[in-house]
Amino acid sequence: MNHAYLSIGAVERDSGIARDTLRIWERRYGFPEPLRNDKGERMYPEGQLRRLQRIRRLLDQGLRPGKVVALNDDDLDLLEAELYPDESSSDSIEHILTVLQTSGGLELEAALTETYQQQGMQVFITETVIPLLYVVGERWAKGKLQIFEEHLLSEVLTRFLNSEISAIQKTSMKPRVLLATLPGEEHTLGLLMFSALLSARNVSVTNLGGEVPLDQIVLAVDRLNVDALGITFSAAYQYENIRSNLIELRDSIPENVDIWLGGEGVKRMRKLPPGVSRFTSFDKLPF
Repeated sequence: MNHAYLSIGAVERDSGIARDTLRIWERRYGFPEPLRNDKGERMYPEGQLRRLQRIRRLLDQGLRPGKVVALNDDDLDLLEAELYPDESSSDSIEHILTVLQTSGGLELEAALTETYQQQGMQVFITETVIPLLYVVGERWAKGKLQIFEEHLLSEVLTRFLNSEISAIQKTSMKPRVLLATLPGEEHTLGLLMFSALLSARNVSVTNLGGEVPLDQIVLAVDRLNVDALGITFSAAYQYENIRSNLIELRDSIPENVDIWLGGEGVKRMRKLPPGVSRFTSFDKLPF
């Protein structure tokens, strides 16, 4: 086997899909289709890793393995075209994307800073960051953007927004809002944008970040004497766990503390537990 073939460990690492899952898919869906080396170990052509990376991205958007794993590249192209229709983007977004794909982190931060200074926080989030992230996801899914470029944007954008939020928070007032995601929810950019928009409205925000144990959130609500708790769920979160977690959370914190939900993961919830509010878009925040 030459360097174009990858071990199951390398595929697990670079696709983010557990090796046990890869073996299950191999039996159930007929993909991936590894070869065997002289020791009988699975070895994967590089093209299969690329397809697995595309599949992982689709799963992160909430699709189920049974819908996507067995698809060939042409079928994936069709599915991605359906999920990510081509949309025109603003000149400022195209400029940021060009910098992302041709330069490094310092240049990217400078491009973000320039747009931010022209727009201010609220417009920057709603008219630049949200559509920018959509376009990045769409182009990644279509193979027009590299994984490292997506990660670079996420890292630089996170650092930039945290810095600007920190500056705004020095003069913020009540109400006090605590933000977090529950264990199993690694996606925190939505939480960060939530924090940015609340900060722009002079709301005092404490962002605990991702995967905070539920009991620790309860302790923080009490310690920080907050007026509201904001939780976000991405489309990748285990949907069947959301309601039970929310009920436990609602029962564990004072009734006068509002619970706000956001993110793709809660858009399809038909009935929320009492005392829980959902915000399906950033322009419908309570302040």
